[in-house]
Amino acid sequence: MSEQHKPKVLVAGAGGSIGSAVSRALAKEYEVVALVGSHEQLQEGEPDLSLSWRACEPFSRGEVEEAITGCDYLIYLVHSRVSTARLDQAECEDMDLLIADNIARAASRQGVKQIIYLGGLIQEDYASLGSLERRNEVIEALSFYGTPLTVLRAGLVVAPGSNSVRLLANIATRLPIVPIPKWANKRQQPIALPDVIRAISFCLANNETKNNEYDIGGPNILTYREILQSTADILRKKKTIVTVPFLPARLYCWYLRLLDRRAHPELIKQMVESLGHDSVVQSNPVQESIAPNAVPPRDVLDPYIKKRAKLPPNPRQSFIKKHIADLRSKNNVRSIQRIVLPPDRNATWVAESYFLWLPRFTRLLVICEVDDTGTCHYYNRFPRLHLLSLSFQQGHSSPDRRMYFITKGLLAKGSDGLYPRMEFRDVLNGRYTIVALHDFIPVLPWGLYFVTQAIIHMIVMRNFQKYIAKIASDLAPRN
Repeated sequence: MSEQHKPKVLVAGAGGSIGSAVSRALAKEYEVVALVGSHEQLQEGEPDLSLSWRACEPFSRGEVEEAITGCDYLIYLVHSRVSTARLDQAECEDMDLLIADNIARAASRQGVKQIIYLGGLIQEDYASLGSLERRNEVIEALSFYGTPLTVLRAGLVVAPGSNSVRLLANIATRLPIVPIPKWANKRQQPIALPDVIRAISFCLANNETKNNEYDIGGPNILTYREILQSTADILRKKKTIVTVPFLPARLYCWYLRLLDRRAHPELIKQMVESLGHDSVVQSNPVQESIAPNAVPPRDVLDPYIKKRAKLPPNPRQSFIKKHIADLRSKNNVRSIQRIVLPPDRNATWVAESYFLWLPRFTRLLVICEVDDTGTCHYYNRFPRLHLLSLSFQQGHSSPDRRMYFITKGLLAKGSDGLYPRMEFRDVLNGRYTIVALHDFIPVLPWGLYFVTQAIIHMIVMRNFQKYIAKIASDLAPRN
């Protein structure tokens, strides 16, 4: 393939162990843009690869669309397991949904020919309703704007430096006796990173795989006990694995969080959910394409262990301290809540309802005045103090999206490079409205803000969720 005619592929979520490896592998045949969520994650270009690194805020529609401009294909590997602000008041699934909506909208507007999404392997007959909803929401969001979508579903991806592998290593080696729940000893089919890359390469620009879903797995089917035993063997640790008959899933999650304090709670939650059912791949064209030369997962780690006597570091490890320090210096807050939308309502209605409801909820301690431009001004009643102004942005708004910039007032504080704003946006074809506060910078000292204004904001938003949910319930058709 000549340099002049190389298609351009954007890898969203390129900062992790899987994303960085996928970016480098595809750069041998394509022009690759490795997209990361912060400037601290940017890496140096490599002269022998058609690979460039780009940073953008994934919650900004404008920045996402600018990053995607000119790309032919998109690989979506985003999972919200790295802090996006000094304080994140949001569930991971809500952040993932908002990012997926931004990516899909930008991809459609820029004429991207295909999105490939790598998600978790969950068999519908055994998975919990919550697990299926989270997985299907991202898939629905990525396909909503019409760009052809290919979904690859994998269980444990054995990648050098991955957080999942490090979690397993800690489970298998931290204690001399390794307890596992009786219900968790189901069949799993872990897959090596090189096979994931081959599956993505097979689907990329392949018209037959568009608008289809495929499960992928490695050559070996193992139980959870066998995976832990293999992990201990690779690390040359002798451990006794004991099956515990009475160990509920929630208690096992708590145990794993104590065992590995660095592991993200969402990663532990997803892993524990996957243990309660078989995750075995059914035959399909993508699996058949990678099966003949499939790599046993332990072969991916053995060379590192023999050379360094320990697991390789995560690619994020080099930037995470800088990233956390940068967030501390910015003192920013991100708060994202999901509202169940009543029938025939939209984000404009939710925003207007919020401005009417808030003074009633605060028992008239706060006055809310909306001027002719749609800008909302908050005042403290006694004494009358201007607390905050939410400046309505007509150019960034539509019936299914209302955007307000946070300006003026005693509680408002600006910062170079950050744009404090509040957004009301419909997602999933109007099923929900996401109410998001982005890059708010408190005026109060951080410790005082954390125990006062931050808590008050969450109480307000939780009660507003209940208020809208009651309206939705009252308007729902009765059987």
